Amino acid sequence: MLIAIAAAAAFFILRPAAPGSDDAVVPEDGASGMVMQLLPSELYTVAPGTLSDTVQVTGSLVPARALSIPAEVSGRIDSVKFRVGEQVAEGAELATIDVETLRNRLEQSRATAEATRAQLVLAEAQLQRTTDLVRRGVSSTSALEAESANLSQVEANYTALLRQVETAEDELSKARIIAPFAGVISARSVDPGTYVTVGTELLGLVDMTALDLEGGVPAVHAPRLRVGQRVDLVVDGLSDHRFEGVIDRIAPVAVAGTRVLPVFARIENADGLLKGGMFASGTLVLAESADGIGIPADALREDEDGSYVLKITGDQAIRQSVEVVRSWNRGRLVEISSGLAPGDTIVALKMERLQPGATVSLVGR
Repeated sequence: MLIAIAAAAAFFILRPAAPGSDDAVVPEDGASGMVMQLLPSELYTVAPGTLSDTVQVTGSLVPARALSIPAEVSGRIDSVKFRVGEQVAEGAELATIDVETLRNRLEQSRATAEATRAQLVLAEAQLQRTTDLVRRGVSSTSALEAESANLSQVEANYTALLRQVETAEDELSKARIIAPFAGVISARSVDPGTYVTVGTELLGLVDMTALDLEGGVPAVHAPRLRVGQRVDLVVDGLSDHRFEGVIDRIAPVAVAGTRVLPVFARIENADGLLKGGMFASGTLVLAESADGIGIPADALREDEDGSYVLKITGDQAIRQSVEVVRSWNRGRLVEISSGLAPGDTIVALKMERLQPGATVSLVGR
């Protein structure tokens, strides 16, 4: 957990120490016998926490799974079972299209195919008889060829009719519009009696159990983006709730002219609070370090001996060497590997007149 630093304006007061007292310290800046007073906002108490690098991400929420359901056969709408906003189960019948007409067409195709099958049986028997006659020398080979050609034609007709039956069965099944997954009706474009053709949009169906944040981040961060990174979000209208998403997809190309790379974060919505079209903003965590010791970047100082901070010990600001690992939070924090321990108090701001060895007085506590 990051410890926020109050960005209060730093100020200091110099006052003379009592003559002959132990407070008469000569700071390195030459302000002999002076004591610097420090406010709590100018100090930082060292504590371990989670250090992170983040980038802002904003965008709209869209259902992770959405489907526009079109008509797959032409006909008149017989019924529409659901309205916008109603829940539907997977496999539920949503609407039907002129089932009676399609059923009549299927029965006619089946009857024609059955009649042709009878012709096929007869042609096969006739070919067998002619073959026997030719074998005994009673009939000519030309008659056999004619019967064989007739059988081939009937077989071809029968095959074509079977395909018509299959097509009619398929159309009849498509006249019943079935929900391919459980969800909520998001749009309804037709009512009973409406004539539709193939491709006419009938209904919209969305799965609201999960949504995607369609956001964007500056393309400069692309090398550090990974699928699975966490996104902490606040959604407009739900400011008292915090949501967590996970990067699900990363676009391979930035939006032309913007240098913004689209990213898609999956957010679970089991309680149904989130709706499609809501605007969300938050932070995408690029990297993290658990239980690290971080200090404000302004607390870090440099001299010929290396990096150090001013550590408050009693009424003294002493030089404390530190080992720097890296910076975090876009350069606002610096991770320290050695030199400081949890509970240490250091000067958090750049105060040029406060130098190692100075006497300090803490006020406002």
